[in-house]
Amino acid sequence: MLSRLGHSGLFDAAFYLARNPDLRDLGSRVLAHYHQHGWREGRKPNAHFDPRWYLSQNPDVLGDPLLHYIAHGEKQGRRPIAWFDPVWYAKNHDVPDGVLALAHYLANRHKPDVKPIAAFDPAFYLRTYPDVAMSGLDPLEHYMIQGFREVRRPFETFDPAFYRSRYMRHRPDDNPLLHFIQHREQPGVFPSLPDQEATIPREIRRRTQAGPFFEEYRPLPDCAIRRALVLAYYLPQFHSNPANDGWWGKGFTEWTNVARGIPRFADHYQPRVPRDLGHYVLDDPAVLRRQVAMARRSGIDGFVFYFYWFNGQRLLDGPLEMLLQHTDIEMPFCLMWANENWSRRWDGSDDEVLIAQDYRDADDDALIACFARHMADRRYIRIDGRPLLKIYRPGAIPDAHRRIARWRRLFRMNHEEDPIFVMAQAFGDDDPSVYGMDGAIEFPPHKIVGDCKLINDRLHILDEDFTAQVYDYVDVVNRALALPPPDFPLIRTAAPSWDNDARRQGHGLVLHGSTPPLYERWLSGLIAQAQRTPFLGQAIVCVNAWNEWAEGAHLEPDLHFGAAYLNATARANTGFEQRNQQSRVLLVGHDAFPAGAQRLLLAVGRSLRAQHGVEVMFILLDDGALLEDYRAIGAVELLKPGRPETELRLKTLRREGFATALVNSAASSPLAPDLTAAGIPFTLLQHELPSLLRQRALLTPLAKARALAREVVVPSPSLAAHGSGDMAVAIHVLPQGLYTPVEFSAISRETIRVQLGLTDADRLIVGAGYADMRKGFDLFLQLWQRFARPAQDAIRRDASNPGGAHGRVHFIWLGDVDPGLRENLAPDIAFATAAGTFHLPGQVAQVSPWLSAADAFVLTSREDPYPSVVLEALASGLPCCAFAHSGGIPELLETLLRERETDHAVVPMSDLGALARALSTCLENHARRTPALRRRIGRKLTRRFSFSEYATELFKLLHPDQPTLSVVVLSYNYARYLAARLVSIFTQRMAVLEIIVLDDASTDDSVAVASDIAKEWGRSIRIVTSTRNSGSVFAQWRRAVELAKGDWIWIAEADDLSEPDHMSRLFAGLYGNPDAVMAFCDSRAIDAAGATIMPSYKPYYAQSTDGMLERDSLHTSRNFVKECLSERNLILNVSAAVFSHRALRDAFSRCDKDLATLRVAGDWRVYVELLMSAHAQIAYIAEPLNIHRRHEASTTQILAREQHLQEIARVQDIVSRHFPDDAAIATRQSAYRHALIRQFGLGPREVRAANRETA
Repeated sequence: MLSRLGHSGLFDAAFYLARNPDLRDLGSRVLAHYHQHGWREGRKPNAHFDPRWYLSQNPDVLGDPLLHYIAHGEKQGRRPIAWFDPVWYAKNHDVPDGVLALAHYLANRHKPDVKPIAAFDPAFYLRTYPDVAMSGLDPLEHYMIQGFREVRRPFETFDPAFYRSRYMRHRPDDNPLLHFIQHREQPGVFPSLPDQEATIPREIRRRTQAGPFFEEYRPLPDCAIRRALVLAYYLPQFHSNPANDGWWGKGFTEWTNVARGIPRFADHYQPRVPRDLGHYVLDDPAVLRRQVAMARRSGIDGFVFYFYWFNGQRLLDGPLEMLLQHTDIEMPFCLMWANENWSRRWDGSDDEVLIAQDYRDADDDALIACFARHMADRRYIRIDGRPLLKIYRPGAIPDAHRRIARWRRLFRMNHEEDPIFVMAQAFGDDDPSVYGMDGAIEFPPHKIVGDCKLINDRLHILDEDFTAQVYDYVDVVNRALALPPPDFPLIRTAAPSWDNDARRQGHGLVLHGSTPPLYERWLSGLIAQAQRTPFLGQAIVCVNAWNEWAEGAHLEPDLHFGAAYLNATARANTGFEQRNQQSRVLLVGHDAFPAGAQRLLLAVGRSLRAQHGVEVMFILLDDGALLEDYRAIGAVELLKPGRPETELRLKTLRREGFATALVNSAASSPLAPDLTAAGIPFTLLQHELPSLLRQRALLTPLAKARALAREVVVPSPSLAAHGSGDMAVAIHVLPQGLYTPVEFSAISRETIRVQLGLTDADRLIVGAGYADMRKGFDLFLQLWQRFARPAQDAIRRDASNPGGAHGRVHFIWLGDVDPGLRENLAPDIAFATAAGTFHLPGQVAQVSPWLSAADAFVLTSREDPYPSVVLEALASGLPCCAFAHSGGIPELLETLLRERETDHAVVPMSDLGALARALSTCLENHARRTPALRRRIGRKLTRRFSFSEYATELFKLLHPDQPTLSVVVLSYNYARYLAARLVSIFTQRMAVLEIIVLDDASTDDSVAVASDIAKEWGRSIRIVTSTRNSGSVFAQWRRAVELAKGDWIWIAEADDLSEPDHMSRLFAGLYGNPDAVMAFCDSRAIDAAGATIMPSYKPYYAQSTDGMLERDSLHTSRNFVKECLSERNLILNVSAAVFSHRALRDAFSRCDKDLATLRVAGDWRVYVELLMSAHAQIAYIAEPLNIHRRHEASTTQILAREQHLQEIARVQDIVSRHFPDDAAIATRQSAYRHALIRQFGLGPREVRAANRETA
């Protein structure tokens, strides 16, 4: 029995004697004492076995409890002490067979990744409490004996003060962690205040930092084309004035009100704190200039200034006067007369009036003159020459119809103006005709909330005095967009939000739940309505408001949303950066710590956006230092797996178009069940190997994730089996590629080597990563020792001395060293660094210069899936050595060796002698490489590790049902238009496979423009240039087909434009029609300056077809040729169309000879050839989503009219051969030719020539 106790690893003699000083003279009899007497006296054999507790929990045990635990207890899942769970420990740690879980823990508890129970984090405890770390005490034992009494945290998210106050108020001496362990499965038991429990301080903290929809300001480029005239209400009350000083106290401005806003219920967006423009004062023209610049570059085309006039007295007129004075501030404006009483209640009522509107007849001349003075400014907004004048409350004007008619006469007689009088739809007044006015403008929330239901009963109220009316912003948007157009001119208005709590202190009105995407949907919908039903011929919409901060209605950036509402306004009015509803992707990561997997996810997000136009959102399980880097690419949200609110949020994201996800690493796999529950299929990237999976308790969540995943992607075959179990999941082996640009630099090599004190003869071996046991940092250090003492090592017998004639061999490790390992290896590290040949620079910003300085790279990892730093080393031209069976890198190196890349080596695991010999050989071989050779080898391997190809493969996996689209932009001397063209492609609501700019030897700066605009928009494009002009646009078509890689091809001419829905609508028409080879849409024609010439080509279509192209439709290709291509070409612009790549390529091969001689009708000829194949179909979308730019001197118009007619006749003849017996076609063709003859003014000779073409 004593032998079994002694060899169990559970009796710690030193501990036993230290805890029991009365036994210090027992010597070797200490174990016998414990077995015979100690356990009966309650003496512990180690810090984690309590005999009395064990017996109290297991009354069936009659003898020595430790012996029982060793023989039976642990196998039966019995605990040695309340805070050690052997079942959990064995499941989550790599415990060898025959070793007790408790013994393994006692032997390895100094390691930071070893945890005794899930509810205690030793690494966190030691990191948080350095006094415990310095004492050398066991962290768990310290906590259980002393730490809990000192209100220390056992793990990061455990709040002992909260826990005691809620669950243990009357048990001050009990251990809160033990209580939590015993009760944590019970409903309502939490380790800290649950995230979902709202408090006023929590809400304030949340709303004064960047939220999930936060965006930096992204100004529109100059090439942005507005869809409508968008105006914004502008409040001037951000400067002090004598009237407000008297009523509210000296120095009062609107900011005084804003400061009073607090959250009155859970998720209430208060307070609102300005960001980019700060708490400005509107007495400085520089402030107004900044506001104007920001507004104009966000799609706002004018301000509607509130105008205050009280019986001849002006108030808050400073900003408006400042605008009139500074005529160089280019901002169109108009006036909204806020003709209501001012009261202390901030509601325009007749209660507690501060200053009243009396509408005295004697003031009319002065009032109209004041209006006219502003209208005389060249920037005043007019429609057909008539100035816009808005009146807030016409119903408050006595005998308003007569009075407004009188004001019209005064305008005409005294100022020769005929204003457009517009009333605000507020306070129950909707119809402008009642007051003799010309039109109306919406003023939400007035009118819009009329039929909406209050949601107060759904709120978690934090302020018991709260009486405000709260409406759901979603309901308001839906109602606003569903309203039918009235029978009078109306300017529709959207509000980014509304909440006048700052003014009304819990007794106002709130539109709750606004987000930038919802607001964008509202504004975009109103713009579409304005285009269909313009206001007096002009598409106008308004936003309430630019800067109503105290009413929660502002576009100016704030701390929580940043400039997201401004950017949403820009997207709604121009379509630029429109959210890609079809291809949105969630990228799931475990945190934002600056390490390999996290940087990989960052690179994947950057590439998906840049290469394919995919909108990404990052879902992280925790934060970290890379958070802002993630936010620079897409929105970021932190979600906790398994919580109801997480599933609810994911379902909302699914409805918003995030229909697929990429789960990056097993560490992120706990979110997999939530994604599945939300209906979001996902691809799982697995990087981890078994040891790490066990250490971090990831085997179970990974197995669940693999069972739920659409497919699993691993970087090498060695990872394919790990974690799979018996799950029939698709495994894709996809090496991840090199996401950090690396290239050998002789200058960097010299700089770093001088910095390290190396001579030309010295050699440098590099290792990298977070230096822990898994990375084999201890082996790296031992390897240095072998090279530092060659006379004592077998390497001297097997190879020439590496530190001899070639100088000394230096070792350098790039990356931080694990604190625990640094402490354990402290003497060895100190000796090595003192020798001058062992370097520890820590984490470096750029690894490339250090790799250039090196002569070999060594991977000493015991387990490492596919570290990117090795790819970087290979790309810098370094030879690499690694241990076999340590992950994917040995497999890669063996592949390179088979391909005769002979300077690498793979040696048996942990065989340092073999590794030293291999490195010695690598150093000798590398010494013979010239810098040019090294650079050439590195570039070759860089191409092999293309990250763009890796990202493209992930893109395809994430969108398995989406056709791949190649966009080829044909450009020749179109620098003037190219930026706008590319942006209209970048902002398509469909992701693309690739964008190619095919330049036909332009003599302007087209190539530079293409490169610059791609860089500005963060997009990757391929620019293909020519040294000589092809002389034929159809030759460029053919080359486009040769270059494209996608299943479909869009030939987009450089001077045309597209609506954001262009491609997504075409592919919607193609969906479910596998025989379709082409789709096209109607077009809007514009001139060289962008002005609309024709809103649609449907009138032209109607000359040849009987309503066939009036609505969306799918046609058999043969019938389409007969009806739409036999007489004339009704596909007027190739930019409107998308083609099956294979079908178009085949069509070119069949009609290539004809295209060589056709200058203008080549497109028609291609369409006919493409569509005459058997069983083919063509889809048509009736909306003019293509914008066709027509020039005064195009190829078509300058071509000799005779040749033009001849080409038409040739194509007609080709069509006729397919319909030899159709007399109707021949009649229509003849009629069209004769119409052209008359149009062209051709004589008999030309007519005979044209007729010969059809003979």
